Amino acid sequence: MGEARTRLENQDLILEIDAHGGELSRIYDKNHGREVLWEAEPSVWGRHAPILFPFVGKVSGGVYRFQGSTYKMGQHGFARDMDFALLSKTEDEVWYTLSSTEETRKKYPFSFRLETGHRLDGNRIHVMWKVVNTGEDTMYFMLGGHPAFKTPEGYGVHDFTLDFHRRNEEGPLHYQAPDENGYQVDALSGSLELSDGRTPIVPGFFETVLTYIFDKGQVEQVSLLLPGQVPYVTIHCPKIPYMGVWTVEKTHPFVCLEPWFGRCDKDGYAGELQDREGELSLAAGQEFTAGYVIEIHR
Repeated sequence: MGEARTRLENQDLILEIDAHGGELSRIYDKNHGREVLWEAEPSVWGRHAPILFPFVGKVSGGVYRFQGSTYKMGQHGFARDMDFALLSKTEDEVWYTLSSTEETRKKYPFSFRLETGHRLDGNRIHVMWKVVNTGEDTMYFMLGGHPAFKTPEGYGVHDFTLDFHRRNEEGPLHYQAPDENGYQVDALSGSLELSDGRTPIVPGFFETVLTYIFDKGQVEQVSLLLPGQVPYVTIHCPKIPYMGVWTVEKTHPFVCLEPWFGRCDKDGYAGELQDREGELSLAAGQEFTAGYVIEIHR
């Protein structure tokens, strides 16, 4: 499998990327002397920035249907729990890869290759994805990021303000929301009012709405601001249709800013895989490339 973890470093940041899940596992901000990425404490939430593939969120009842067959699938697919192989490494960029196996085809009947790259560019991290359909039929999939940014020492989640840059700067942001079981319920959808594109994370912000899912490419960029409107972290995602905002209930030690192609099922959905909202398709032999940028402010 090669290296279990790869390190990239420049004048601004130290990154570590783990072969398990192919995920970014550390961001150390040298300018401020602090860890930025959640440390994956198992008793709270044991992940850093998992890659969501070939599903984002939950499938209704834990199963999905395709061409007359029913398959079991857990939340966010299976790539985050598999070991990737080191594909290439340079001074400022590393790529890992995961290919379908006999075991993956039992629960996801497609042949694929998933490649994930991370490039260090000053105070920016380019997260890059490539999905290749190595089979003979059209494949259907979802893909997403799930980075968790920890609250800096001396601060709590309610010290954060969310700052949105949107495709349409007028009016509130519309959101969808899952219930406590992880399925979208229309009754929980709503609008988030903003002031100059911003909203503070006040107490109760995540109580009724456990996860905010902004759809239709509304969000092209979102930042976490510290008191005094000081930028902490920004996600640049202008070509990604969904953005999720989530934290662990009650303890709130981090905030996840999650760019997605796809989202969880509606409660009770019983349709076919290819008809799920947000599902992507890829013809045989074709590839899909996408990505987003994490900016750690100086």
